[in-house]
Amino acid sequence: MKKYTFPKNFMFGGAAASSQYEGAYDQDKKSLSVADYKIYNPNLNRSDTNHNWLEVSYEEYNDIKNNNKAVFPFRWGIDFYNNYEEDFKLFKQVGINTFRTSISWSRIIPKSDGVVNTKAITHYKKIFDCAKKNNIKLVLTLCHYDYPIWLLEEYNGFLNKEAINKFLEYAKVVLTEFDEYTNYWIGFNEINLTLHSSYTGAGFLIKKNDDNRLEKLYNAVHNQFVAQALCVKLAKEINKNNMMGSMNAAAQTYPYSSNPLDSLANLKSSQINNWFFYEVIANGQYPQYMLNYFIKNNIKLQITNDEINILKNNTVDYITFSYYSSTLNKCKSYTNNDILIESGLSNPHLNSTEWGWNIDPIGLRIFMNELYYRYKKPLMIVENGIGVDEKWDYNKNILNDIYRIEYLKDHLTNMLLAINEDGVNCIGYTIWTAIDLISMSSKEMSKRYGLIYVDLNDYGIGSGERKIKESGKWFKKVADSNGEELWK
Repeated sequence: MKKYTFPKNFMFGGAAASSQYEGAYDQDKKSLSVADYKIYNPNLNRSDTNHNWLEVSYEEYNDIKNNNKAVFPFRWGIDFYNNYEEDFKLFKQVGINTFRTSISWSRIIPKSDGVVNTKAITHYKKIFDCAKKNNIKLVLTLCHYDYPIWLLEEYNGFLNKEAINKFLEYAKVVLTEFDEYTNYWIGFNEINLTLHSSYTGAGFLIKKNDDNRLEKLYNAVHNQFVAQALCVKLAKEINKNNMMGSMNAAAQTYPYSSNPLDSLANLKSSQINNWFFYEVIANGQYPQYMLNYFIKNNIKLQITNDEINILKNNTVDYITFSYYSSTLNKCKSYTNNDILIESGLSNPHLNSTEWGWNIDPIGLRIFMNELYYRYKKPLMIVENGIGVDEKWDYNKNILNDIYRIEYLKDHLTNMLLAINEDGVNCIGYTIWTAIDLISMSSKEMSKRYGLIYVDLNDYGIGSGERKIKESGKWFKKVADSNGEELWK
């Protein structure tokens, strides 16, 4: 077996998001974001894969606003905002040469008046200077599930086209102020998950029994597409060397069986939940199957001719995605050419995490091939990892997370096979996460993904001390060997 290594100048590192690890929610004039109103539920059912972990309805939001006893974990995170110097030193110790993170919109522009918070600009420059000092490249995401509350309450988020202009105001500030720190940018995090959550994905509220829910979600997604495309244009105007991407949550799926109807179900589900988004951001147009879908489901999109041209002329430079798991699609019924699909089914051939996510490293290779050869744009895997409820062994002073090492090894070897044997152009990989932080889905600190352990519990109680896990030590070996360690 040939032992492949990382390509030249490969970006290899870790990822995080401002809303999940910065903390300091009331520091330096920051205002609140949608993440800051998400509450921790100690009675959650971790294995309930049918629960919509990301959504907050109109009714729930009003209840949360009046709940003085709720636990809001994203408000404290792990206090990276004040511990970034120590954390970057640890990132270097675990072999990270690239760090993908996000900037907090509500920190940069705390109010709808558009006034820039200079304290936030100054502090972010200190953080990014620290990354440069440690020879760590940056990939910066403009919006990672942390829309300002003022955008939600005053504009109803991206359901309102005015949100496009507000996003561009913010993007211009960020792209200009932090131009010297990177050429790699991402507009929106996991843009396709807006269909699963108006609140988390697009910063607006929908009532639980809204008959027009689907139409509102697709209109919000469209407005995000336009904002993303205009951001590509803006980034090039500010710096012709800028590379602007957009990110999807990879939805690798398989038919439930060899029954052709299950294959048809898988095709239709993949088109709607996965490929549609790539078609718009990478090819700049709505595929005909989605236009037919909108007609069939009486979904009316507010699209102008100018917006159609904007999408066509401002596609992304590279494609980024998260990859954690795969699922199965099944045909429940097929009548008069109408197919009813049962999605998200577990694969009996794969193991699963405590949260019900199938572990499928070969699926990553398959997905990379399908994605690259459809769009022929460079790929970057910006999230991949395994969440585990784990605790530091203080008697042995170790966290021996061999399961994470196995997970990462299997996924990274399949990534290298996709690159070297299949010809996929992949320019980078950042593990989710570099360091333990609050889980966006379950709002738990105890669902740990990091190479670095943080001594905090689900209630934010603990010393906050950082310690390198065994996976972090292994990751450093992989980085130093340029990938050769993976084949041992």
